[in-house]
Amino acid sequence: MTELFSIFPEDFFKPLTGKYKKEYAGCIMLMFNTFKPEISYGVNREGIVSAFETYFSADQTDLVIEEGGEEVILSNAHDKANAVIKALRDSGWIEYDQGDNHEIKVILMEYAVPVIESFNRLIRNEETEYQGIISDIYSSLKNKELYGKPYELILKGVNENTERLISELKRLSVSIKRHMDKQTNDMTANEVLDYFFKYEQNIGSKAYLRMKTSENISYYRNDITEMLDAFLDNDMTMDAAVKGYMEIEREPSQDKAHEAVIAMVRDIKSSFYNINDIIADIDSKHSKYIRSAVMRARFLLSSGNNLTGKLERLLYNEAAMINRDDSLFDADGSGLTPLFQIYPQYYIENESLRTEPVRRVLSEVSELDRTAVMTEEERQEYGRNFRNRNQNRFSRKSIDDYVKAAFGDKNKMTASSLPLETRRDIIRIIYISIYGHNKANCYHVERNERRFTAGEFSFPDFDIIRS
Repeated sequence: MTELFSIFPEDFFKPLTGKYKKEYAGCIMLMFNTFKPEISYGVNREGIVSAFETYFSADQTDLVIEEGGEEVILSNAHDKANAVIKALRDSGWIEYDQGDNHEIKVILMEYAVPVIESFNRLIRNEETEYQGIISDIYSSLKNKELYGKPYELILKGVNENTERLISELKRLSVSIKRHMDKQTNDMTANEVLDYFFKYEQNIGSKAYLRMKTSENISYYRNDITEMLDAFLDNDMTMDAAVKGYMEIEREPSQDKAHEAVIAMVRDIKSSFYNINDIIADIDSKHSKYIRSAVMRARFLLSSGNNLTGKLERLLYNEAAMINRDDSLFDADGSGLTPLFQIYPQYYIENESLRTEPVRRVLSEVSELDRTAVMTEEERQEYGRNFRNRNQNRFSRKSIDDYVKAAFGDKNKMTASSLPLETRRDIIRIIYISIYGHNKANCYHVERNERRFTAGEFSFPDFDIIRS
């Protein structure tokens, strides 16, 4: 951290922490885009002023700055543009350079470039191509022409790509956890469903699915670790790598360079061995989120016509009313007394809400009761009941059979075209989306930009396509 703050000026982050952080951030991103057509991170100052003026013409926010110990309110777009440029220069984001024709150029500082590029990646929410990273690692180790300079052309890049791969996998794990944390008990059924479909679109059917199928990391892992072992065992390759390390990293000691190269190779191998644990953690969080979202949606979509459902709805409504009106709470808590009639219960009645526990005494069986055998009629009745229960379950096979029947002669249909008359129909839509990425199904799903409404619920629509 000491090295980090020796790179950045003391006030570097000041523009992004004050009252006008959104305006400064917008101007920084706009300025960065202005530099793109140029051959360097330098452009005429008037061009930056003009771009900022256009930005502030659409943003009517007044800027309040300190000038000579006094507060000055800026409303004019030109004045605000000049004030922002001055603030960015004072905090170390840019500097001025005078050209041969005496024009003043705005130069973006080199340490500010990776910071702004990181902002851009966050804003665009770019998806990582895991296969692209691991293919680069594999290709570098496989290419014999690069072994003339193994440290410069192979090991250094492999190490950087491995660190990036591990970082992106951990980032995926954290993003799943963030989605889980956002699913709170205060969400309505509509909000739970809407958030679930956003998760499926942005993570479940993109980054996670690619990681498990087309971009499966395990496909290359064994070959990579074997090539790293061969790298260590080859004396000529190691000697060339040590020499390259000493030259690139400015290390005068050959022994230290040799140890550093060995440590780097072993760290890369260790990272690939640990990938399984990271992927297992991602799998666990993904399954937990899917299970939690579906179960909560099913609970909120349940009819609630039984006694338990009615009591849960009553208590939920009372809790919502209490949360809206703090005046219900008296200092001694007596304000809640009229809401409940709860008293100690020392015995179990037939009308009690509590299920009476079944007590069994295990004793030695003296003789097998041969009369307690199911008749053929009872066995058939049991089988019918069992089949009926299975037919009502939302299993992958039952969902696949339902979609197959719904297709008829069609090869494509939308989720909104399916029957949506009951809450069970709505729950079935969720399962169709979940099972839509299973290759064993007769269909797959693709997102579209439309939405549809079913009763009180609004859904993002999706296409169901015959596989």
